[in-house]
Amino acid sequence: MADYTNSRFALGAALPENAVQAECPQLEPLITPELLKSRHLLGVSMACAKDPLTGKATIITDDILRDIIDGAVAQAESELKIDIFPVRRKEKHPFDLNLYSSFGYFQLTHRPCTSMDKLSVTPSNQLDVYVVPNEWVEGAYLARGQVNIVPLTVAFVQGTYIPQQSSGGAAYLQILGNKPWIPAWWQIEYTSGFPGGMLPRILNEYIGSRAAAEVLSQLALSFARANSQSLGIDGLSQSVSTPGPQIFKGRIEELEEKIKAITKKLKALFGYKIFSGTL
Repeated sequence: MADYTNSRFALGAALPENAVQAECPQLEPLITPELLKSRHLLGVSMACAKDPLTGKATIITDDILRDIIDGAVAQAESELKIDIFPVRRKEKHPFDLNLYSSFGYFQLTHRPCTSMDKLSVTPSNQLDVYVVPNEWVEGAYLARGQVNIVPLTVAFVQGTYIPQQSSGGAAYLQILGNKPWIPAWWQIEYTSGFPGGMLPRILNEYIGSRAAAEVLSQLALSFARANSQSLGIDGLSQSVSTPGPQIFKGRIEELEEKIKAITKKLKALFGYKIFSGTL
């Protein structure tokens, strides 16, 4: 179990950003098979077309739907470049004098960030040379993956005060001004994802739409074998034609358009702008 005793948390929820209270609930657990069927597959039978060899239809069970939902979650994380379920991460960042002069600006590689757990100067031997007091870490923009060091307050560690003027405080950090750039100087430990697996409704819509499109695609493949059937007995014959895989084409196209629209919104919400400065 991870220890978050000394962690620096975001001001509020990741979405709505920094919200601490909302009249209308906008967070909910990951979509379930039952909710997937009622929201995105209402009226759609989970029975595939009958197998011509066995004469039996395969049923898409809730266990199969859960596996499809898990796949949609993985697709969402890859497409949107975010973490959905909480992940504790550790990454190295270089010392850049320009960024450091901007109150120690860092841009984390994974979002949304929910807690800043440790910021330290750690060389390649993985022994901490200096741990920045979390009281100096500004968490106003953690949801966007932005971290700043603001050593303007008094740090309180293990029951004693560490003044910012002491050799172990901000004065130590000022030594860095002698070097413009040092590779892999900082080590950052943080937690990304949505706490407790409570997702924004719009993200659940994205996951549900992707899962529903996959379900309909599988159903369409099964109906592709049943596009037309003929039966002949003693010189009498009967032919039956069905829409085949086209039966779900319209709904799949609607879901694909919905996915594209939601993708743009989510990337705008969780993305960040890349800027360049003058060296």
